[in-house]
Amino acid sequence: MDKLDLIKCNKKYWEYIRILRSDNRVQKGFIQKVNISQSQQIKYMEKYNDSYYVCLYNGEPCGFIGEIDGDIRICTHPTYQKKGIGTFMIQEFSNVKSNIYAKIKIDNISSIKAFEKAGYKKKYYILEPVN
Repeated sequence: MDKLDLIKCNKKYWEYIRILRSDNRVQKGFIQKVNISQSQQIKYMEKYNDSYYVCLYNGEPCGFIGEIDGDIRICTHPTYQKKGIGTFMIQEFSNVKSNIYAKIKIDNISSIKAFEKAGYKKKYYILEPVN
């Protein structure tokens, strides 16, 4: 039977998070596309490690979730997408964090569905000038 766990992040998972966040297959889902160096990740995680959790699928990392200033950051590894893992992470994370929200690209249908399944509702639209 498949087992999901959401655990507090620790140094062991910093490189996993960096590689996943920089993976071209997930970049389109993020508002900002970035390639993070190891030194950038170390500095970032030294500051924000306590804000992040890692999801384990049968003991193996399959995604992460965190928040900075209330804004949720979430990513499920492409191998594990469309299995309810994102919704699981959002629900579990919402049980330990309060006053959080998600900024989601309007065309990121998977994230919108995961947040709605987890009990979130659309409340605002952010309009930006076209470049």
